[in-house]
Amino acid sequence: MHWLRLGKIGKKIAEQAQSSLAHIIKADEKLTPNLRALHLTMTVCDTLLSMGVSASSVVSRALDITETYCKRPVYVDVSSNTVTLSQLRGLTNEPLTLIRPVAMRNINNMTVQAVQDLVYRIRAGELELKDAEIEMDKILKSPHKYPGWLIPIAHAALAAGVALMFTDNWRVILVTFVIVWFVDRIVAYLSKRAIATFFRQAAGGFFVTLAAAFVNYLAVNGVGFFDGMNPSLIVVGGIIMLLSGLAIVGAIQDAIDEYYITANARILKVIVLTSGIVLGVLVGLYAARKLGIGIAVSPDPLQSTGLQLQILAGVVMASAFAVATQTRKRAVLWAGIVGGLALVVMYSAGQLGIATVPASGIAALTVAVLAKLFSRLWHTPSSGVIAAGILPLVPGLALYTALMQLVNYPPGDPLFMRGVGTLFQTASIALSIAAGTSLGYILARPFRQRRTHARNLVPFSNFMHGQLKASHKHSFVHHEFDQDNSKNIDS
Repeated sequence: MHWLRLGKIGKKIAEQAQSSLAHIIKADEKLTPNLRALHLTMTVCDTLLSMGVSASSVVSRALDITETYCKRPVYVDVSSNTVTLSQLRGLTNEPLTLIRPVAMRNINNMTVQAVQDLVYRIRAGELELKDAEIEMDKILKSPHKYPGWLIPIAHAALAAGVALMFTDNWRVILVTFVIVWFVDRIVAYLSKRAIATFFRQAAGGFFVTLAAAFVNYLAVNGVGFFDGMNPSLIVVGGIIMLLSGLAIVGAIQDAIDEYYITANARILKVIVLTSGIVLGVLVGLYAARKLGIGIAVSPDPLQSTGLQLQILAGVVMASAFAVATQTRKRAVLWAGIVGGLALVVMYSAGQLGIATVPASGIAALTVAVLAKLFSRLWHTPSSGVIAAGILPLVPGLALYTALMQLVNYPPGDPLFMRGVGTLFQTASIALSIAAGTSLGYILARPFRQRRTHARNLVPFSNFMHGQLKASHKHSFVHHEFDQDNSKNIDS
């Protein structure tokens, strides 16, 4: 009974955490417009950072708001899961500093796009502060999203796409799809009970391994449908939704943008969560052996299928990931096309004699340029299309393979050293993809946005120029702040 009560409490806490953003924005007239603008900025940062937007982009959006609504400059910093806003208010007033920890939430690219659109309108001077607060409140209270039943199907389709990269056996693909659907429901149940992510990862790896062992048991006992299935392939396809390959790329991209603390924290998170998967797989193998249905999951890399099937798999994976992250319908098809094209570019680079690491970077650069151009034409977040497009390239599976080799063999063993080499290759590929993505994003960005982005490095030096320009175009902003903004912040 105590465990049941704790589970209900955890579920309630998790649901409140997911919906807490809907109650942050309140236009309290007792507060100064300056402080209200800072609260709005903090909520925008919270929303974007919690959904995986890069630290550099979060800082840029924050400065767009503060430079529009605040008379004095604001320093914005993202450090791991903490956002800090600090405003110098002259020599006679104490500085005003706001700090907020950010809890990670399920990615919703439609919400990300709505928030980014709101910030662009603020920057263009189309909204007064009160109207911006109302718009933000609407976005958070009524987010656009797909039906709840579609997301597990998208996760299962993603796993099926991974299986397609290594086999053309439709039975294996179907079994992987079904297993991942059930495991996704188990992980979602644990998430609602506020179980730590590490243990959710371990539980996912555990149940996937048991399911693969059961499939192998049925094949050995004469069930023809399961005959000839590779349990290693089922495990690899089953855990793909748990792997943190994209997080590796995001972490290295933060490092490239010189947000080193955030990058280190995210890299450590990737290692811990992937270790949870490996732990779950090892415990699953042990449990299966004790039940008499033991299997052997090979730590060696799997052999890929032909190029055409790999391209098709890339399309399926990218499209499924776009749906799973709540990307707009018109962007889902484009994400799939970009995902397939990424593999074509990588294969073409390999045919020209280019090694895997630089070829991955070239493919990622192509994806970023096309995604950015598409986002301006079709009004959809480029970050969502880029994340889906580079998914077939990310080394999440290589990271899992490296860790399996490290835990299965003692130090000094040739296969252990191979695991070390695989780990370094994984880091190199992730760095190449992150660099290509960042460079492609910069090349496809209009010059005006490049200049605005450069402001992130020296926010104070560009502040007065932006305010002087805004004073001629948007007089209502300064009119609103003609009242005393230096009174006690307790008001």
